[in-house]
Amino acid sequence: MKIIFFGSSEYCLPILSTLKANLNLIAAVTKSDTPIELFARKNDISVFTPRDKNELLNLADKIVKLQPDIAVVADFGLIIPKVIFEIPKYKTLNIHFSRLPKLRGASPVQYTILTGETAWISVIIMDEGMDTGDIVWQREIKQCSNVPMIQLNNETTESLYRKLFNSVASELPSIIKQYISGELKPQKQNHSQATYTKIFTRSNGFIPADLIHDAMSGTKKTVQDYINKFPNNSIFIESLLNCNIVTFIERAIRALSPWPGVWTTIQIFPKQLKRLKILKAHIDNDRLVLDLVQLEGKKPVTWKQFKEGYPEVKFTNK
Repeated sequence: MKIIFFGSSEYCLPILSTLKANLNLIAAVTKSDTPIELFARKNDISVFTPRDKNELLNLADKIVKLQPDIAVVADFGLIIPKVIFEIPKYKTLNIHFSRLPKLRGASPVQYTILTGETAWISVIIMDEGMDTGDIVWQREIKQCSNVPMIQLNNETTESLYRKLFNSVASELPSIIKQYISGELKPQKQNHSQATYTKIFTRSNGFIPADLIHDAMSGTKKTVQDYINKFPNNSIFIESLLNCNIVTFIERAIRALSPWPGVWTTIQIFPKQLKRLKILKAHIDNDRLVLDLVQLEGKKPVTWKQFKEGYPEVKFTNK
């Protein structure tokens, strides 16, 4: 069974390793200078590094000559055209970290943490839509034999990504074999129940300073109460309006770690406006407690250290 893997981030390495160890991995398609490329070259696996969709299209003939039985996609970074994903005999499987059709799109793990939902993995047959293909395998992920327990009240996007990739890697050889043998029957998604995520940008990490102040004071208000404080294009206000602001900010800090990070604007005496990135926080007695912060141009410090250095600091939105 000849397999091609499409993926670019270092999170994908457990998948690449399990495909090599348990199946016949013949090629990897990735971005240039990634851990995936390095792994492939070290293990004498053919590797292709297209820079854009046109270069990916130009690989069609080479992939056809490899005569792959199946392809697997995870965290690739380029849109794969139909002419490519339909080359393998048994088509192409795409790994997505949500309970499809919920949370389609680029940021399902971030939204999982933001909304407090349980973590899921879906394996689907790739088609031309955004995560719209038939579901081959789907499971709620709480614990796996080789993965620490997932605790959504503590996970950051980075930590949850690693656990989910390790979890699906342990299952993938069995999933592929059962899919090809016909034991796993693909199921259509209920498209009427679909929800969507968006790609985060740096500006999406902004939370108005007075919200953080109120959360630290233990306010009972919700995101809805502060709707006019957020930018019009804020990702946060779309699906979290009824979330308590203390819970929301704590989740956002974890969901946006490491990218783009939660930040606000503070007033440094006398009247200097600076960005303050909030790296870590927790909730204690219904109040937001800041643990680790980073002032622009400075190194990360504890909140206690920061307050000692800037005793006159004020939260401001001006």
